[in-house]
Amino acid sequence: MSDRRTQILDAAATLISERGFTSTSVDDVIKGAKLSGKSHFYHYFKSKEELGYEVLNRQFERFAERGLAILREPMIDPLERLNLFIDAVVALQSESGGRRGSPFGNLAAELADAHEGFRVRIEAVFERWASQIRSLLWEARPQLHDDVDAVRLSRFIIAALEGAVLMTRVKRDLSVLEGIAADLKRFIAMHIRDGAVMQHSRNLE
Repeated sequence: MSDRRTQILDAAATLISERGFTSTSVDDVIKGAKLSGKSHFYHYFKSKEELGYEVLNRQFERFAERGLAILREPMIDPLERLNLFIDAVVALQSESGGRRGSPFGNLAAELADAHEGFRVRIEAVFERWASQIRSLLWEARPQLHDDVDAVRLSRFIIAALEGAVLMTRVKRDLSVLEGIAADLKRFIAMHIRDGAVMQHSRNLE
């Protein structure tokens, strides 16, 4: 990726995070990226929407690299991986003092009803995320109660984390996310067979 394209994407990601997609104009991005004119912007992106799609894809890839990769680590017990993933979500938010929010949740709240292109892409992002958690839960099935529904539990985990991130951003208090993350770990532990609980109890601290 060229330096100038990266420069545009970085500026757009920052502005969209701060203002939202609708309130971020191409002129704002040009100014934020320190471009000399619109021709440089349109050399790399045909429209503001194309830029927004690329920002969304890039944000997810970064999230996958730093967060979802933990879910696929074969040398760590699957349920321990899930707890480490929850810890990673908290760590990512702590870098901004809880003010960053979720780029996926933010865009979903702003555009899901108003922009079909974003709605479809955000739905795909959440599905990719859920599929990773479902795969982990399937791997952990010998440790889980027989009646655990991996589809429903994976969606619940995502909803809990996204809601916690939103509440943390609104209250500007990272302890909100930390508390909900601890409660989520305890909720997941309730689905573990009695004989498997002890080996995971250290992850609930």
